[in-house]
Amino acid sequence: MILEERIAELYNGQPNPESKYYAITILVDSDGNLNSSCYSHWVGWADLDRRIELREASLIRADIMASWWLEIGQGYIVVNSLEDISLFLLLGGNGLVEKGVAKSAIPEMIEPSPVVQSNAGGFVHIESLPKSAFNRAPTPKLRMQVIQRDDFRCRICGRRPADYVDVELHIHHIRPWGIGGLTQDENLITLCHTCHKGLDPHYNPSLFDLISPNERASNAENFANYYWEGVQRYQETMLKTLPGGD
Repeated sequence: MILEERIAELYNGQPNPESKYYAITILVDSDGNLNSSCYSHWVGWADLDRRIELREASLIRADIMASWWLEIGQGYIVVNSLEDISLFLLLGGNGLVEKGVAKSAIPEMIEPSPVVQSNAGGFVHIESLPKSAFNRAPTPKLRMQVIQRDDFRCRICGRRPADYVDVELHIHHIRPWGIGGLTQDENLITLCHTCHKGLDPHYNPSLFDLISPNERASNAENFANYYWEGVQRYQETMLKTLPGGD
């Protein structure tokens, strides 16, 4: 069987109902960073004070996961052999990886790992984050990036210093730093001193919805686009590693 036919056979195929699978995703983000993720469960704390968890991959209902990926406009590869996983690691994206194959070929992707809750949901491995993400306060550069993104105005009341002399802009962690919130633009929002002081409760996840839609994949279409763009970047990256790749 030629390579193209085998790839076509693996894409969006039917998982073996007698096998057990992990759900694993491999992408490259817009900054060129390799990101791998999996459906996982909590197994302990790596650092309780900073809410750094230990999570390991969970075995999933492969048929349900496959249906969900298709429903949200993504795709997947069914991986039942070492030959299949070689193709998965070349192509990236979503993979339903058979338990024995995963343990043999990619144990580092399913073993317990230290992670923190991401700002918009899910978890992210701490080694994939810059050290500055764990700082209590944003750098002056990051602070200005967030203020510029938010059009130099409070995202709650809309006031800005250019129009009201009493307005002082603050940069607020939506998910508080004290409970593991990251110091990254997707977890930071511009608030005036009045709105900031009046927040109750202090942690209000609905503030994520006030961040510019361009900064968040907030609907199914954007989420699917983010996925396919990440797959394309991954494949372009892998192509460069092949003999003759540029």
